[in-house]
Amino acid sequence: MVATFNESLKQPIVGVALGGGGLRGTAHIGVLEILRSKGLQIDMVAGTSAGSIIAVLHALGWTPKNMISFLSEVTITDYVDHVANVKTLLLMATKGVLDRFSLPHRWLPPTPLGLIRGRKFEKLLCRLTGDQSFYQINFPLLVTATDICSGRLVCFCPPGLVQQLDRMRPEIIFSSDSSLAQAVRASTAIPGIFHPVIWQGRLLVDGGVKNNVPSDLLHWAGADLVIAVDLGFDSESSEKIDTILEILIQSLDIMGQTTTEIRLEQTADVVIKPRTGSASLTDLTKVPQMIEIGRQAALDAWPEITLLLQNFAKRRSRVLPHPF
Repeated sequence: MVATFNESLKQPIVGVALGGGGLRGTAHIGVLEILRSKGLQIDMVAGTSAGSIIAVLHALGWTPKNMISFLSEVTITDYVDHVANVKTLLLMATKGVLDRFSLPHRWLPPTPLGLIRGRKFEKLLCRLTGDQSFYQINFPLLVTATDICSGRLVCFCPPGLVQQLDRMRPEIIFSSDSSLAQAVRASTAIPGIFHPVIWQGRLLVDGGVKNNVPSDLLHWAGADLVIAVDLGFDSESSEKIDTILEILIQSLDIMGQTTTEIRLEQTADVVIKPRTGSASLTDLTKVPQMIEIGRQAALDAWPEITLLLQNFAKRRSRVLPHPF
């Protein structure tokens, strides 16, 4: 005689990986809005670059409505502080020419490592996060950055995850020794555009250089169901790519796309792909459009997510021998 042990009500641990993509990352807000409206409980979140901003806000309890309201008040001057002037640009050009011909230039004064300091942006992030650190949050949050000197991935997360993941993936630097604001600032430091973040003697840049959609981190952290949001890259005509910023962002997206697709195939259960088109970092008028595209992409993916949830429930329902 057997008794049925029904665990169908037990929900899987759901992780959501939010990828990079500049201003197009606001599409993540629309994705989260739909997932929450469907009653899906998100148990852990990982973010890279633009995705790290939304991931941190979600971990702190911000709703998509809160995020949309905040974005409606943001202006370019709130997060952009250029370092470029004629003297600086001439000095950077001179060093570039000397480098090209392998000539020494240490006698020249130091030049900025990016066109945007990032101080304003980090102050804005400090205000949004209450200047909290990873030691102060309970939510499983993972934020990626890249050590530009060693090429290693850096992952900021709460101490419990550091202990768990450090043994599993020694090639990755896991740490809780950062404020949330500093981690996001590092994760979004587009090489050549934003100054790198100096952290424990390392130069950190955009996490997308190494891992643009960190679904694998959630997989290793113990998520049963991994939903990845991949913004990919949008092919553009030469007329639309007319600034160094657009060239750098497009180059990063293209370089990382192949490895991203392989990683998602191996570690993501569902991949949501909002078709955002293009948007520069300063084109804030496109934010509502990006959010709506994220909503639609999540709605399109919802039947697949529902099926996976149902299959998980069936797997959890099993027949056990009667204890007597």
